[in-house]
Amino acid sequence: MHSFLSRFTITLLLVAGTAFADSPIEDLSVNEFKALVDSGEGILLDVRTPKEVAQGKIPGASVLNIYDENFERKLNFMQKDKPIYVYCRSGGRSSQAAKTMRKNGFSKVYNLLGGIGTWNKAELPLEKAKSESKKLTPSISPKDFAQTLSQSRLALIDFQTQWCAPCKQMEPVIDAIGTEFKGKAAILKIDVDANPEIADQYEVQGVPVFVLFVKGEEKWRHSGTISRKALEERINREIND
Repeated sequence: MHSFLSRFTITLLLVAGTAFADSPIEDLSVNEFKALVDSGEGILLDVRTPKEVAQGKIPGASVLNIYDENFERKLNFMQKDKPIYVYCRSGGRSSQAAKTMRKNGFSKVYNLLGGIGTWNKAELPLEKAKSESKKLTPSISPKDFAQTLSQSRLALIDFQTQWCAPCKQMEPVIDAIGTEFKGKAAILKIDVDANPEIADQYEVQGVPVFVLFVKGEEKWRHSGTISRKALEERINREIND
C-alpha cells in the first residue's frame, strides 16, 4: 500500500511539473530574458505608452501600447506560433498583457520581471524610438482593393502594421522588390490596422504576411519575415510560367 501511494504521489508530481513546464507564460530574470531575446527565435514586445517608449526601448522591440483601446485586436495580428518576449516599465502591465495573450491562444509568452527597469539596472543597451515619418498605404475599400487585384496579372501584397518590428525589418526588402519588378508585378502594402475589413476578408493572422495573387486569385502565402531572394524566386516563377 505504501509503495502504491508513493508511486501515485510521484505520478501526480510529474504531471503537475509537466503542466507547469507547458504553461504558456513564464516570468524571467533579466539575464534569462536577454538570452531568449538574443536567440532570435521569438518576437520582442514593448507594451508601454509612447511617452515611455520615447525614452528608449530594447533594440528590435515591436511597440504596442497596452492602453490603446484596440490593444487586443492589434495583439491578435502578431504571430501566435512564435515565442513572445514582453516587457513594460516594471513588469505589471506586461504580466497583464501576457495573460491577454494566453487567453487569445499565443503558444508561449515570456514576461520580464521588473520590466525595463531591471534592464537599465543591468546596463544593457537601449535604442531610441524612431519617429514615424514614413506612412504605410492609407485605407482602401475592399471594392477598390479587389479591383486593383483584378487589374494586375501579378500582385504581391504585404500585410503589415506600423508598430510591428518584423514588418519594419521587411520594408527595405519590399521597397527593393517594388523597384525590381516595376511594370511586371504590382507591389502593395496594406496596413491591417487601417484596413481591418480586408485583413478579415483574406484571413490575415499574424503580420507580416505576404500574399501573391495571379489574375486576382491567391496563389501563394507566407507568414513572417522572408529573404529578398526567396521573394524574387517566387515572383519570377509566376512571371516565367
